[in-house]
Amino acid sequence: MQSGDVHYMKLIPDLKQQIEVIIGTTLDEYEITIQEWTQSVANLVGHHENLETVGDEGERQELSVHSTSPSSADVISLNTGKRIFFKVRMNEQEETAVCWGCPEKSITVETRQLIELLIRTNTALPDEVQPVVYENDREQYLTELGLWLKEQIEQPTKQESEAVPDRFVVPAGLNAEKILFLLQGDTPDAHRLRSKELNKLLESYFGEEIVLIPLGEQEWIFMGDKEIVTEEAEEDTTEAKKDSLNAFCLGLHELVASEWAGVFHLSASLPCIPAQQLVSVTTLLKESVHLGRAFHVTQHIHLPWDLHLERLVASIPDEQRTRFIQETGKDTVIFNDSETLATLETFFSLDCNVSETAKRLFIHRNTLVYRLDKIKQEIGYDVRHFESAVLVQFLLLMYKVTKKH
Repeated sequence: MQSGDVHYMKLIPDLKQQIEVIIGTTLDEYEITIQEWTQSVANLVGHHENLETVGDEGERQELSVHSTSPSSADVISLNTGKRIFFKVRMNEQEETAVCWGCPEKSITVETRQLIELLIRTNTALPDEVQPVVYENDREQYLTELGLWLKEQIEQPTKQESEAVPDRFVVPAGLNAEKILFLLQGDTPDAHRLRSKELNKLLESYFGEEIVLIPLGEQEWIFMGDKEIVTEEAEEDTTEAKKDSLNAFCLGLHELVASEWAGVFHLSASLPCIPAQQLVSVTTLLKESVHLGRAFHVTQHIHLPWDLHLERLVASIPDEQRTRFIQETGKDTVIFNDSETLATLETFFSLDCNVSETAKRLFIHRNTLVYRLDKIKQEIGYDVRHFESAVLVQFLLLMYKVTKKH
């Protein structure tokens, strides 16, 4: 391989975790550009720290031949004098490289060589398709169902064939009315949530066997009987079911978040027939989590029926959102103030009720009135009045999504 060439390398799952167990040190993960890695190689490969992997008698060990050559693109590790970085993955399309790093003093030369060897061994055949071994038939068809579902979502032109293929319907019981849930996890590599462990926890929570469909490394769709999920509903109405679902999700999220490190986002649907609606409902739940994470960064439960305004605002082109903010918002800088932001969000979520908002914020009513007067003074709208409240809520939502660009 010539210097500067890039390629995409594959690693076996959990390799980082396995290495950390072996060396007893945590490896931090970084993403840099390929250009940054190539420049670092040019600057550091000839230094003494990076010649330590050469044999004492000048006989270079096979694993270190490339790592000591400044002209090689196969350099696996670099020692900066303070930290050692291991290149573990390169993506030529995105021109990025993923590296693992640890303090230089935390590992020996022999350990560094061992890590290099493990990385090389597990990336030697990047295009080779590794056979997948399933524990049982159920795990296999749920994995295949997840791949089919992901393909349907990512290629909308095929959504006319939304009905789930018959080979999945009967084994997964998709003809019965179910509540669908989407769970996304942002977890540290060392604490990755695994389907088997999640399935066990969910079955204990639901009290029955559930259908858990993996959609990605840290994303799942799972479903439960509507009677279990909505049995606490006081009335057989849609609103009562929504309230019951909200309470169910709160308990479920608390359970998952208490079991594993990281941040988890959860969404849920109203009862549906998965055999006919799995694709559309999953798409809706993914969109709800996306909108919730964009507009309500401190929340972790994102239910579709709570995000109508956010969906509308997200559909407005950037230029029109910016124009609305410029024409309507006299001073949107106040939205950068966390206290003002919390006051407005709580006020709107409680139907502009001053007394309830003051209780929720644990402040005196007069303090809340003072804050609302201050907001009126700065942006020109009194949110205690309906029309002004609507405008400011739109303004706030547009500001949230526009400021990210």
